[in-house]
Amino acid sequence: MQRTPDIAGAQVAPALWPLAMLQSRMATALMAADDAGRELPAALFAGAMPGAEGLRVHRNTVLGGLSHALRQTYPAVDQLVGEAFFDRMAVEFSRAQPPRAPQLGSWGHGFVAFIDGFPGTGNLPYLRALAQFDARFDELARRVPDDRHAGVAVPLHGELNLYFTAGLLVHSSSYPVAALREAILADDAAALAAVDLACGEQHFAMWRTAEGVMLQPLGAAAASYLRAVLDGGTSEQALAAALSAGDSPEGAVAAQLQQEILQARFVRVATHNNAATGAGQ
Repeated sequence: MQRTPDIAGAQVAPALWPLAMLQSRMATALMAADDAGRELPAALFAGAMPGAEGLRVHRNTVLGGLSHALRQTYPAVDQLVGEAFFDRMAVEFSRAQPPRAPQLGSWGHGFVAFIDGFPGTGNLPYLRALAQFDARFDELARRVPDDRHAGVAVPLHGELNLYFTAGLLVHSSSYPVAALREAILADDAAALAAVDLACGEQHFAMWRTAEGVMLQPLGAAAASYLRAVLDGGTSEQALAAALSAGDSPEGAVAAQLQQEILQARFVRVATHNNAATGAGQ
């Protein structure tokens, strides 16, 4: 009977392995990419189906489930590269960075960096940026909708405050990820081919409502203002950040903030007793 050393170095028959050791060896065999790593002692499978066949079935189930979880988080990446290629990336990622907890919703963040430069994606320079955008949508989709603007509150003037939607975030990308994602999910090859990849830095406000994940384009000044506010800055600090975001005159920056921040759906202007003034509604 094959034996294996226990933690202290003694030889222990597979049938007498502690549960933790058995689980560890099973997990290793299930996720191994090479034939040698997939082997387990035949004594473990006495009276059951052949060990190799049983592990193969279980391995396919596990890896298929992990691929499915990643597919739900990265739908545009999946649509762009195709099911078979996505599964290949997902399986290799799962083997390199397997889940450490049963909740798969918190797993898979490393997929963005893992697929950057993945063999066969050389003609998709925006793949990482697209995956990051997919992940943002998934992050917000898991949030409870905020219909009360219960996020960051910033004093504006006198008795007035700015109340922002909880979970609001600013996303920036060097690629036109919104146009790319829309064309890919619509399976519109013509629209995808027409996207200008050299359009420059893109900024978006993203938040969650009962209608789903919302997206609003932002100029550089508005994006800097909003990012400063969400990072805990005062209204003065946020305004300074907006003014330093580019070479636009103060009047142009003020007009941008009025249109893209004060009139946005993700913010409410209210007095300290939360009486809405109507802006942002």
